[in-house]
Amino acid sequence: MKVIQFQEQMLGNTIIQQDDASAILPFLEDGKEVVYSVRRGREQNELCFKLVSSEGEIKATGSYFVGIDWLKEHKVAIQVNPKMNNGFEIDYVRMLNDALCEPENFEHLKDLVTIHFDKPSIRVTQQQDLLSIFLVTEYLNLLQRIIIKGLKKSYYVVEENIENKVKGKILIGKNIHQNLVKGRITNNVCRYQVYDIDTPENRILKKALYFCCKQLEFYKHIETTYLEKKCRFIKPYFNDIGDEISLKTIKTYKGNPIFKEYNQALEFAQLLLRRFSYNISVTGKQEIDTPPFWIDMSKLFELYVFHHLRQIFTNKSEIKYHISAHYQELDFLLNPTEWPEPYIIDAKYKPRYKSQDISIDDAREISGYARLRSIYKNLGLNEDTTLPIKCLIIYPDQDKDERFLFTRTEEPLFDKVSGYVRFYKVGIKLPEIKQA
Repeated sequence: MKVIQFQEQMLGNTIIQQDDASAILPFLEDGKEVVYSVRRGREQNELCFKLVSSEGEIKATGSYFVGIDWLKEHKVAIQVNPKMNNGFEIDYVRMLNDALCEPENFEHLKDLVTIHFDKPSIRVTQQQDLLSIFLVTEYLNLLQRIIIKGLKKSYYVVEENIENKVKGKILIGKNIHQNLVKGRITNNVCRYQVYDIDTPENRILKKALYFCCKQLEFYKHIETTYLEKKCRFIKPYFNDIGDEISLKTIKTYKGNPIFKEYNQALEFAQLLLRRFSYNISVTGKQEIDTPPFWIDMSKLFELYVFHHLRQIFTNKSEIKYHISAHYQELDFLLNPTEWPEPYIIDAKYKPRYKSQDISIDDAREISGYARLRSIYKNLGLNEDTTLPIKCLIIYPDQDKDERFLFTRTEEPLFDKVSGYVRFYKVGIKLPEIKQA
């Protein structure tokens, strides 16, 4: 089986190398194309990657997704890596970890990762396994939030062989088999309820935590010190929780939707354990089987930007994420208390905006947000007398800092976007994986 490597954001119809094309051509007829996409909403499909066969050549078009999927099951797979055109490799794990320092981002994790468990797994090396470390990072950050608030107690049933007393209900059949036929007439097999933290859901969380900590021991190609610290911090909180939990319980357990954060952690725990086939021996192998998946890097960039904006605008009323207005959803609405005017902000995962003009489609999209009557109403502005709302695009720029240098007390002079009025842009650096 062959895994062909690509990088994200490939320009439309990029001709790929002959060696890779030779591996693809037997499975892609001339004039045909294969499109990888993920579903967004009920009908919308979003492009992840596309291959087109044309006169003996293979042309590729990348998007803002990284991941791995089959071209021909069990024979050829394609993998798209988080690497920009200038060659640096994005540390998407640290991007995620930084983003999840902002609690509100936990509410926006839906559709960040799409996993196809219905397809056969693909064998890759530990270094090619993008999915595991991504899920581990999400889970550890979520679990850290839970244990800081305190593990949830609830009632659960215990069966115990008790000496010289009765607790709850005696299980007559089991008591006869385990005690009376053996002459232990003072013992009783009892079933009773306990209100404590040693519940099935906490045992599932503990088992997934154990898988995470074990997996982190084997990563050499990326920095995981901050995740290992989280493991050491979280582990002691599970010391009083048992290890035994059946596979059936793990697969079928349903959390209480009233406890949203706990329910989310359980879903991630079940996802992680399923990804490792519920087998701890799978962790740490040099070659592992991964289900096909796609990670939305543009959404990850939004989460990353929101975290850094929140570092500056600490008042929750100042910056709002994913505001719905007139059947549309803008990224950020900034209404700073100490700046003279608000901003419509859009995070565009497009490094080319450092040196190129903003595309007409993006300019129209953001300008359209700034003309919505509901946005004026949200900001308390008079639509007849107020100047057009300022628009700001945030994009990746590796020559900038990994944080915004402006403050909440003074509005900066953002770079103006040529050809547009009250339209600006600013870059932020993405974390990079240091080359050995």
